[in-house]
Amino acid sequence: MANHDGESRLRRYAQVFRREANPPVNLANSLINGLAMPRPAARRGIVPGFAMAAGVLVAGLVIAFGAIQLHNLGRPSPVVSPPVSFTPTPSASPESTPTPTASPTATPSPSPTPPGAQPGVVPGLAAIQMFGPRLGWAAGSHAIYSTSDGTHWTKQLTSSEEFIGVDFISSTTGWVVGVNTLLGTTDGGRSWHQLGEAQRPIRSVHFSSTNQGSGIAGGNQQPGANSPGLAGIVVMTNDGGRTWRMAQSPVDPQSICFTDGVHGWLATQAGTVYRSQDGGQTWKQSLQMTSPLAGMGWARIECAAPSALWVDWAPGGAAAGHSPYVVYATVDGQHWRTVMAEPGTIGNELPGVPAGPGSYPGSFSVVDPADAVFVGDTPPANAATCMIATNGGATLKTTGSIVGTGQTFGAAFVSTSTGWVLTDDGNGHDVIVVTTDGGYHWSQQLAVPRPPTG
Repeated sequence: MANHDGESRLRRYAQVFRREANPPVNLANSLINGLAMPRPAARRGIVPGFAMAAGVLVAGLVIAFGAIQLHNLGRPSPVVSPPVSFTPTPSASPESTPTPTASPTATPSPSPTPPGAQPGVVPGLAAIQMFGPRLGWAAGSHAIYSTSDGTHWTKQLTSSEEFIGVDFISSTTGWVVGVNTLLGTTDGGRSWHQLGEAQRPIRSVHFSSTNQGSGIAGGNQQPGANSPGLAGIVVMTNDGGRTWRMAQSPVDPQSICFTDGVHGWLATQAGTVYRSQDGGQTWKQSLQMTSPLAGMGWARIECAAPSALWVDWAPGGAAAGHSPYVVYATVDGQHWRTVMAEPGTIGNELPGVPAGPGSYPGSFSVVDPADAVFVGDTPPANAATCMIATNGGATLKTTGSIVGTGQTFGAAFVSTSTGWVLTDDGNGHDVIVVTTDGGYHWSQQLAVPRPPTG
């Protein structure tokens, strides 16, 4: 999973209103001032008569003016409003601030929380990706870890950030998604640098090359939740994540992946899978999944080839320790198989569909177009059961269980026999466990304290 091209940042415009009033002219003052102006000297003989006549005239004018003012009392003064003007206000855009460091405990300072971001409780180990049987990375609350032998894990980075996603395309180039930031590396994680953010917080990314990537941003669920929920958007980059642009997409996208710059897949909250063959410019419906419950569904997808996809669909709802899920797969992009379903709920509506490995949607990892491994959560039984799907999902085999755990957070299988799973040990730790025999036996490799929930 993971999330870059030149983008023009959104600019917000504040509307500024100005009003100017033309107050009514004070006729009384003008008149009195006019009468008070100096006059030429008058002849003595006519002054008393003139004064008396003037007095009568002034009194009459004052009475008339008062009547006019009483008549106009309560009427609003006329207001002249100039045309509305727009003042551009640059958007607050986190800049790419490289943070080179050779220290394994270097801590990049995350950008200010983007609008809409609501930090939640993120597991100590929330995401994992393996690049072959020896090289891998895991991330979670406040740290990034790596392994170079597939067995021993070391802390590459300590941070105040909570990390929720990992995506590597080579042994050197990868990205880690944080609640507030996106980090990138080009040296296998020895140093990390901060990249750009989208107009909304990035929730997941998926890169098909060092420059081209896509992701989901925004949504009404807090970062770290199973899905972005409603109102998410698709974002894309062509410069390795330094800048992001919003892309057109079906409404409420949940998960997206591209196998190259052209071929991509997207799943929505309403349970629809779309396919693009032009780099995401247009999307065509490929599958409508079963029984969506409005406002509650979420989907996870993993691309396996330009025409191959695996989908884990949770339509929402729960009953008596069961939460419905259905898994679909296609190897040619046209024909779909309903691979498995949660047997206690939605499986009753899908006769003939095999039962999945757990009572809750767990974790899964795609090995190749035809094969994938599923680890189903069953909290009431305090165990997570492993199931291997081969032949495009036509063949299912249940192997063993990870005992002592009620939930898993992620899985990374490099073959149907070798894989790593993030889970909890039931004793206050989030752990990495590994199997080399297809899930029959598991051993623990790393344990970190679980973050407090309060």
